Amino acid sequence: MDKTVFSTKIDPTGKDGSIVRFKLYKALGDEVGTASLEGEIQYSLAELKSSHGIEQDNGFSVLLPPSSVSLSVRLMPSQNEERSDAAVRGFASFADNHSGSGLQNMDWRSLSDRANGLMSSYNQTHRGEDIEEAIRILSAWYSGLPSDSKDRAACANSLGSAFHMRLRHSNSIDDLEQVVHYWSIVLESWTSGSPYYVPLVVNLGGVLRRRFEWQGKFEDLEQAIIMFSAATSSCPPDSPYRHNLLNNYAVALFTRFEQTGDPQDLDLSVQTHQECLLLRPPGHSSRFLTLSGLADAICVRCRHRGNAGDLASAMAYYHEALELCSAENPSYPIIFMNIGLALRYSFECNGDLQNLNTAIMYYSIALRTCPDNHPKRSSLLANYAGDLFLRFTRSGDINDLEYSIKLYTDSLANQSPTHAYRFSSLHGLAIALTSRFKVYGVPEDLDLAITHIASSMALCVPSHPEHISMLMAWINCLVMRYKTRGDITDLETAVEHSEAAIRFCPKESPNYFPLLTHVNNALSTRFSRQQDVRDLERIIDYCDSALRDVPQHHISNRPLGMDRADALLKRYFHEGGMNALEQVISFYRDLMQDLYRGHQAFSRSLIQLASALQARFEQSGNADDLDCAVKHYRTACEACPPGHHDHFAAFLGLGNALLLRYHIFGLLDDLDECLVHLAHVVEARALATYHPDYPTDLANFAYAIFSRFQNQHDITDLDIAVNYLQAARDHPNQSEGRHILAHLATALSARYDECEDINDLQESIKLFETALPMFAPNNPNALHLRRNLAGSLQKMYEKRQTMEDLNAAIAHFEAYVTISPEDHPDMPLALISLASCRHMRAKACKDDDGFWNALSLLVTASGKLPEAHPWFSLVYRLRITILRDYYRLTKDASFLEEAFQDHQLASSAPGIHTWDQLAAALRWKTDANVFHHKSALEAYITSIKLLDRHIMATPTVSGRYKALLGSILRDTPSLAADATACAISAGDLELAVELSEQGRGLLWSQMSRFRAVINDLRAVDDEGHRLANEFESLSAELGRRHSDSSSGIKTVTEALRRTQQEAEARQYRQVSSQWDAVVNKIRQKQGFAYFLTPMPYKELRAAAIGGPVIIINASINRCDAIIITKNGPPRLVPLPDASLMGITTTSNDFRNVLRNTAGVGEEKMREMQLIPVFRRLWDAVLAPVVEVLLTIVPKGSRVWWCPTSKLTSLPIHATGPYHKGASNMPNIYVSSYTPTLSALIRSRRQNISKVASDTPSFVSIGQSKPNSRSGGRELEAVGAELELVKSLVPPSMACSEVSGDEGTVSGAIQALKTNSWVHLACHGKQDFVQPFDSSFALRDRPLRLSDIIQAEPDNPEFVFLSACHTAVGDKNAPDEVIHLAAGMQFSGFRGVIGTMWAVDDTTAHHMVKEFYDAMFSGKINYTNAARALNKASKAVDKNKVPMDQRVVFIHIGA
Repeated sequence: MDKTVFSTKIDPTGKDGSIVRFKLYKALGDEVGTASLEGEIQYSLAELKSSHGIEQDNGFSVLLPPSSVSLSVRLMPSQNEERSDAAVRGFASFADNHSGSGLQNMDWRSLSDRANGLMSSYNQTHRGEDIEEAIRILSAWYSGLPSDSKDRAACANSLGSAFHMRLRHSNSIDDLEQVVHYWSIVLESWTSGSPYYVPLVVNLGGVLRRRFEWQGKFEDLEQAIIMFSAATSSCPPDSPYRHNLLNNYAVALFTRFEQTGDPQDLDLSVQTHQECLLLRPPGHSSRFLTLSGLADAICVRCRHRGNAGDLASAMAYYHEALELCSAENPSYPIIFMNIGLALRYSFECNGDLQNLNTAIMYYSIALRTCPDNHPKRSSLLANYAGDLFLRFTRSGDINDLEYSIKLYTDSLANQSPTHAYRFSSLHGLAIALTSRFKVYGVPEDLDLAITHIASSMALCVPSHPEHISMLMAWINCLVMRYKTRGDITDLETAVEHSEAAIRFCPKESPNYFPLLTHVNNALSTRFSRQQDVRDLERIIDYCDSALRDVPQHHISNRPLGMDRADALLKRYFHEGGMNALEQVISFYRDLMQDLYRGHQAFSRSLIQLASALQARFEQSGNADDLDCAVKHYRTACEACPPGHHDHFAAFLGLGNALLLRYHIFGLLDDLDECLVHLAHVVEARALATYHPDYPTDLANFAYAIFSRFQNQHDITDLDIAVNYLQAARDHPNQSEGRHILAHLATALSARYDECEDINDLQESIKLFETALPMFAPNNPNALHLRRNLAGSLQKMYEKRQTMEDLNAAIAHFEAYVTISPEDHPDMPLALISLASCRHMRAKACKDDDGFWNALSLLVTASGKLPEAHPWFSLVYRLRITILRDYYRLTKDASFLEEAFQDHQLASSAPGIHTWDQLAAALRWKTDANVFHHKSALEAYITSIKLLDRHIMATPTVSGRYKALLGSILRDTPSLAADATACAISAGDLELAVELSEQGRGLLWSQMSRFRAVINDLRAVDDEGHRLANEFESLSAELGRRHSDSSSGIKTVTEALRRTQQEAEARQYRQVSSQWDAVVNKIRQKQGFAYFLTPMPYKELRAAAIGGPVIIINASINRCDAIIITKNGPPRLVPLPDASLMGITTTSNDFRNVLRNTAGVGEEKMREMQLIPVFRRLWDAVLAPVVEVLLTIVPKGSRVWWCPTSKLTSLPIHATGPYHKGASNMPNIYVSSYTPTLSALIRSRRQNISKVASDTPSFVSIGQSKPNSRSGGRELEAVGAELELVKSLVPPSMACSEVSGDEGTVSGAIQALKTNSWVHLACHGKQDFVQPFDSSFALRDRPLRLSDIIQAEPDNPEFVFLSACHTAVGDKNAPDEVIHLAAGMQFSGFRGVIGTMWAVDDTTAHHMVKEFYDAMFSGKINYTNAARALNKASKAVDKNKVPMDQRVVFIHIGA
């Protein structure tokens, strides 16, 4: 069989495009004819960079990953080289005629018969001892013959035949040498006139060609062709051996064509095959061999000359050959393989991946039918590997790459070290390993690739036609290793050798243009390292020179043009020049006209065009350019599946373009999508974190996360951004150090603002100072860095009060103002910062002129800002600070009044975003309290209104909680209580109630507003549905806080910055106007007149329809109770003996008692320690309230408690004097709780879409064995409790149970949705970190509070939560009342029994029994739950149920 090695040879193209010359090497076996073809196929792989593995750097801000691929494919003709047994038979006959002249004392006929018999037996049985004995007999005979014996030729022929027979199974080079030796001796004894001359030439020529393949001696091939040519001329047309001779002659010509590329050899090979085919008509046993060989030659001719008809003819010949060849024939797998190669070529021509998939299927079949010892198995393995690799480059399936590497490795194991085409297998394996390195970044893959390329170069002397291909692969790997390890020696070596090679390579050489692409790539990479623009100029000169010498439509024009355009784009990024940028855009737009979507240059060209358009946008501010860039990046992403060499480049480009568009135009959708794409890249790279592109990808992602932090103020985002940037900075392969340092310094400075960790600020300053010298002084990035450094120094002064820090900050700000153009869009920000620093110095030095100088700078800054610009918030804030400090210095009240006027403006001026308005209002109320200013109440009203709007704009519940806790409650945890206290002091009790209601339970109120009001609005009509959608969208936009342009390294031009500022102001005004219009339209809808307006007191007092509601307000300024009844004004009960500090102490003491006396047997001690706590709370808070209540409602009445602050964690219902003869709270009133007045109102309101059942259904949900991950112990009493409840439910109620294996989350939610009354017994857990993750422990997983919120039961009425901690609020946000019982109330249950601390499951059933006995003693109604609980706490056996377990349960709701 023949051996085919399909290697790649790069022809002229640019670095992104290559012409690949495919060479078909075929090794002939002794019985199998071979054809070899050297085809020069010119097709573009960008104009194709990917064809030869070039590593490309990019000129724009996003560092694109390597996009190179190199192909090494082995092609083998399937025709069998013929061996004529006639020669053997002839020599046997000749020996018979000369038997008398053999060895002395030996019978020649007997020896011959014996040897022939053994050889015949070996052919049938393959027993090694048979052929060994035959060779021994013949060797002994031959060695005994005299040199002039006429029998020497006969014996040599037999010996050659015997060795040849063994060769078929041994594949031993020694056996091959013996065959050539003995048959050459025979040839010397015969002339062309001998009847056995032709069959001898057929056999000897075949093994000479085979030795050529094994040892690479071209003279063997030349000798074979000379013999074949001479024999063909002398062979009569009717010779029975002529067809064998023609077959092997055609194969040898084909092989020489592969080596020399002489088209005459290819034409003569086709012609000779065709003549042979005429001598092998249908029915001829060897016809399939000639059909296959002819198909090989025609296929290669099609590759070289582009005649589509040739390919169709070749496929027809292949299929006919396959039909004639038996599966047992050694040629069978080779025909399959060559059909695959033809299909692969068809794929290259039309890009139809199905052709490649079918080709790979044929390889698979061929491999299954190819024995392990088949002489052509290595060629099959190599070709199979090559096409798998090609499919990997198109589809990105990593499994294809891994299998390709395995097959290449197996192919090499099947080759001898001196195999003629071993270099090609080594090259193919190296390129595949290089590609795997690009995917995973494993250094060993690259090292092994370099080793294999070095070995292949050693096998290809400089004169070898494949030597330059090996050299280019070596250069490429050097560049790649430089990018991986940063060793400049690798890069300099690559540049030196590539430029030396191009100087000595004639332009006429097919290697010139592909070599030039490597030169360009090495120079481009060196420019990225050294920023020497001369490297780019050399690329441009090389390309210009080459393009002048090639025709306009030459295949190399496209890739060379791409090289040139890339260099121009890089030069633009380095030194500007719009002309060059326009050239790049024009070139790529023209190029895209000629590229179809599947073309390998398609994605690369599209990415470069998008980059150039993005660059032009940054200069001109034309939004169409940026939109086009985003569109092109999206198309590139669609065309680049995972594994594609441009996959990461496309997604990085899209992510960064979207981030830029977000920064300019503020579209939150762009930020969200950007994060998705950049996260995808980072996650994919995380498989190999040492990949050279990983640090840049990480930094890009970190910057996007930092942008989200600037919008949403989630400190978690800031921490993540800092961690990622630190990882990128410390990565050994990072190459964008100055930008990473600048981003990290900015993020650390921002984190200092949030956490005030001096280490963050110190590190920020250090990083800024390190990065600043890395930029040219006038570089826009340097200006931006300088301003940020000054800002950090200013913060350091504020922290340490060291004048050295302040003076340094002022110097940097002044330098910025001096260097920057007057109309620079960031100039107002710099002037504001400089004014701030000069004010600080004036304050420290008591410098009157310094104050006025600072105010003058603010006037200048204001004059440079467009109307309604967001930065006016900074102007107002600083003016307030300066005026306030100047008032303190001069005691001139007019300055203080002016400051408070600015407070009002900062909280309401148009153009200032909601977040900044809220922050301004909070500063306003603080100053009003400090200076006892009359505007304090107005400041509180404004703060609460803006807080509601800010929280409303956050789309998710958890996000609202983070926004509330992270930015508001951290600084003003008692905003609602303080506002209420302020209104009380002002004598406006109704306003006090309204402010208390507006400032507490924000999350529940907003969720109910959106669930009820917005859903109701959607249900009204089509207009209502549209208005609801518009309201939600515009609310999110208004809540967006644009990134402060001072908080990141400069990424855009001055013109673009101005565009950004104008766009922000214009957009905010537009969105704000649209929001107001939508709200007004909603209010015009019937039933929605009070939409988004605070509920007035006259509506809030409806909460007291069932009894008085008592708000207990605990502020740092004063403590009071406000009693609300269904009629009349609210009544104030001052609590002079209570204080916020005292209540906080009582709350802590209560928790400590529960924690320190939780052991078995400590019940009495716990009761003794709890009573003083209850008594203290009674005396300070409850006694004055009860005294007034008794004048309103009699003992035994129901009352509702609405506590605030730390009072939410105390059991008000259990307090009392605890003296003999005195009544405690349970004996005075029946207590219930409500988080807010509106929550109680909702509990009483019947949902208009749901009709309550006359006979409510009851379900018991229990789980004694929760999921092991919950960490909860088994609750042995749950089963008994469920049985007890079931026995107590009256027959009139339908009763069911969900427990055991059915006690899962889905089972529980379904039960909640379909039953009116619910009893739930299991473990409960309050999550103090993420309160919306508080949960009930069920069999499969926790039933979380967030699940309950979304459940929306059909007709919920009452739920008893017999679980621990179900009514424990969040200690960080107590006024939000975020716990499981509140979640049940929000989901629709009108009455809820919950627990304020841990429940003892061994005693809970006593309370449960007494409760349901009381609950079902009369008419079944959920409103009886509070009285039933009160009765149970008093009726239960006090010897069995300790005090804390009698009062652990509370009632919430109606």
